Amino acid sequence: MSAVLFLAGGVSLVVSLAVSYLALKGGVLDFPEHRSLHSTPTPRSGGLGLLAGAGAGALAILAAPVGAGTFAAVLAFAGACGLLGFLDDLKGLSGPLKFAVLALLCLAFAVIEPVRWLAVTREAGLVLPWILGLLGSALFLFTVVNAVNFMDGADAMLAAVLVPAGAALALAGLVTGVSAAAIAGALLAGGLIGFLAFNRPPARVFAGDAGSLAAGALYAGGALAMAGKGLPGSLWLAPLFVLPFLADVLLTLARRARHGRLRLTAHSEHAYQRLIKAGWSHRRAAVAYAGLTFACAAAGLIAAQGPDWAPFAVFWTCAAMLMALYLWAGRYAGARGVDV
Repeated sequence: MSAVLFLAGGVSLVVSLAVSYLALKGGVLDFPEHRSLHSTPTPRSGGLGLLAGAGAGALAILAAPVGAGTFAAVLAFAGACGLLGFLDDLKGLSGPLKFAVLALLCLAFAVIEPVRWLAVTREAGLVLPWILGLLGSALFLFTVVNAVNFMDGADAMLAAVLVPAGAALALAGLVTGVSAAAIAGALLAGGLIGFLAFNRPPARVFAGDAGSLAAGALYAGGALAMAGKGLPGSLWLAPLFVLPFLADVLLTLARRARHGRLRLTAHSEHAYQRLIKAGWSHRRAAVAYAGLTFACAAAGLIAAQGPDWAPFAVFWTCAAMLMALYLWAGRYAGARGVDV
């Protein structure tokens, strides 16, 4: 299985690198506006590199015994979300329409892989009613995919979090024997490493919604496939590997709601955006989020080898740490005149 993962990830990397390079030569441009963190028009078709890389990597391992049904569903979900994002990049879909279509895609995938068994220990757990498992699974997908989309607003930020998260998902899938999760993680990490060659600061190409929605869906679909097997700890590992993104998005939503600004409109109030406005470079912000993701992922993988309660404890410890850092970032930015 390890050889299959290296092949899938390697092919995804090479193809993503090539297609991302081609995206430099043309495609949809992202023009700076009031909330942008860049100052020059930049191609935003780099997400096509990730889509092409994931597809090519999947084709490269077509003959491998990898549980094709579940993995094909994950790949189809990522492709459909990527297509939705590409249409948004091209035509500029309204927020409500985009959210509605994404919600339907999440429900469709959740029908295939609903989480029905909440494992407490290796022997005990809770069986969920089908409808509750379906809605909970769809909510997880919708939240993760949107969180990744919202957080893709600075150079290298997408790869900074989803490369270590994808690698962790690949390792977790390998250890637990969930091939769909392992391959999704390998394709994601490989594809984003290839894309990073042109997205590192100063970025020459952006992922666009095509890339961020596809990347979020590839991770979320693979993670749900693992959690759906009812393995102890997997319910906590699935969000833990991308917790730096989830924490920033959910805490920012809570902050905006408290100030009466909870609307379906783009904004620049995430912690990383405020830090960059306060003087941090894109590189420094990306490295910080990469470090946090690596810490969460490593702690989760280690906890998964321990007692049944360990992943639960690690998840909430990491959540508390990220909440404290979010509050610090707000004070840091506020002290430097960033008042959002």
